[in-house]
Amino acid sequence: MLNPRTGAKELVSQLWRIQADSREKLDEASAGDIVGLVGPKDSVTGDTLCDQNHGILLESITFPESVISMAIEPESSADRKKLDEVLTLMAKQDPTFTRNPSEETGQTIISGMGELHLEIISKRIERDFKLKIRTHRPRVTYRESVCKAADAEGRLERQIAGGNQFAAVRIRIEPTSKSLPVTVINSLKPGDLPEELQTTLVRALKEQLGGSGAVGYPLHDLQVTVLSAEYREGETTEGAIQYAAAMAFRQALDKAGTLLLEPIMKLEVVTPEGFVGNVSADLNSRRAIIVNTEVRGNLVVIDAEAPLATMFGYSNDVRSLSQGRASYSMEPLRFAEAPARVLKEMLG
Repeated sequence: MLNPRTGAKELVSQLWRIQADSREKLDEASAGDIVGLVGPKDSVTGDTLCDQNHGILLESITFPESVISMAIEPESSADRKKLDEVLTLMAKQDPTFTRNPSEETGQTIISGMGELHLEIISKRIERDFKLKIRTHRPRVTYRESVCKAADAEGRLERQIAGGNQFAAVRIRIEPTSKSLPVTVINSLKPGDLPEELQTTLVRALKEQLGGSGAVGYPLHDLQVTVLSAEYREGETTEGAIQYAAAMAFRQALDKAGTLLLEPIMKLEVVTPEGFVGNVSADLNSRRAIIVNTEVRGNLVVIDAEAPLATMFGYSNDVRSLSQGRASYSMEPLRFAEAPARVLKEMLG
């Protein structure tokens, strides 16, 4: 079969219908069937597999960004390669799970949808792959944006190896709608800058947007507009444009001010009526906002929005508050401005 995302062929050697209590080998499957395939090596969750002669790419699933991270390492350095292979396999299976090496500590940072998500992944590594690991306390994955719009100019004018280098770039950085990705808008007119240098300029700004802000977290909810650019024939190189763009971006970021965004979780707590007061008071202490309360028979359902940073250990706490009779579910909702004291602590 063909994987249109990679353009590669995948060999499917067996087809199975898998149910809770039985498995049945099949010769074919049709629309609506849920089956297991044996053979594919490079396909991941969300990919389409189709006939090589009738290519089709179905819309992939949109997954939320990870909101919580923790460090993981093998107990034995000899297992480091095996752990890396296991994490690569798990990331293929679960698009909401990511892993990245930390250059500072040498540890691997894994990220997911919540405390329980990372706990399940850790247990799977030990149980299914027989690997002994050490994990370190989960931490919230924040995002950064800007407080206001700001203009800045990056200007390079110097001599290198006996030759002159010149470039000047002026940009505006500003916050955007919460539903839009970080973007670059090129407002230059034809002739303001040679086409190849315009391409270099836009690419350089996109690289800056893909980096981190003042605190070190990914940038979110902002856009950059190229206002103007200057060049000189024979003196303005791609390197000079990249340098000026990076300088303008960092200056604009400093002027606009740092806005720290924290992940807000959608929370549903189901509890017997007699414990509603305890549960509600605890949620209020966690900076949660209760948006709805509904009675379902003998139970009360509380819908709330809560910062992830305050929800660590909630599984044990809600059981204590309800004598073990309450349950809850939690999923990422959006990013919102974090309290000023959190940013102050990070900046020292």
